[in-house]
Amino acid sequence: MPSLGDLRREAGGRFLPLRAGLTHLVDEGQEDQATMLLVHGATVPHWEFDRLVPHLRAAGFRIVRFDLFGHGLSERPAVGYDFNLFLEQALEVLDGIRATRPLTILGHSFGAAIAAAIANERPASVERLVLVAPLLDFMAKSWWPKAFGLPGIGRPLMRWIGLPALERRRERRYATIGAEHLTPRFVAQARASGYAEALASMFANRTLGDQSERYRRLRAGEHEIVVVAGAADRVIPLRDIARVRVLLPQHKYLEIAGAEHNLLLTHPEFVAEVLAPTKGGTA
Repeated sequence: MPSLGDLRREAGGRFLPLRAGLTHLVDEGQEDQATMLLVHGATVPHWEFDRLVPHLRAAGFRIVRFDLFGHGLSERPAVGYDFNLFLEQALEVLDGIRATRPLTILGHSFGAAIAAAIANERPASVERLVLVAPLLDFMAKSWWPKAFGLPGIGRPLMRWIGLPALERRRERRYATIGAEHLTPRFVAQARASGYAEALASMFANRTLGDQSERYRRLRAGEHEIVVVAGAADRVIPLRDIARVRVLLPQHKYLEIAGAEHNLLLTHPEFVAEVLAPTKGGTA
């Protein structure tokens, strides 16, 4: 398998030198355009937005997306992968992209919790939040997340059981939607040194645990909020979406029939459409 260095040499985009390490960033558009920052979820890096970005660019947005630490082509630092690591990274990216006006942040799954935290930290910098399949509490799903976080054995379990299972799941999902080319891309980046360790550390630090307070802290009237959910999502089921929505101030809501957790790949046009000012229903 190629090393992270090999993958970087083949990549587009650029690398921001942040406090915790290099962050891979793709910036498409001009600084004077309305900017949208995309934040990916807990396992798939910035290219999970590949099918969404053309729709957003056609709508006139400048699109900025980046790889969270431990993911994609960003650094895999030997640190604890707690929530603050990712929030500080996102805030540094926000500082580095020089948006000329308040921007939209779209976060998927775990990225939605990060998006909410950014808005809480920098309310004046954010005009709109788009929470796609927002994570509530993945640690409560089963006993596996707790096992991956156990001292001493969590990392070997992730390397030898969790990661192969994740690769098989991605292979099935990508084959189902006619995106088989994404499987080797995911496998190459996932097998590069540091990815399995980063995931295990996220579980050990309960980084994917209860995110309720991040949504609850969003203040009514400060931001336009849009929630997008897949009706057939088994990772973030509709019962979790309902619990997140109760925590939020007034917002628009789009539920996509038949869509699963990878709705950004399968239904990008629906997600892009709801960002138009007159689209979506109100809560």
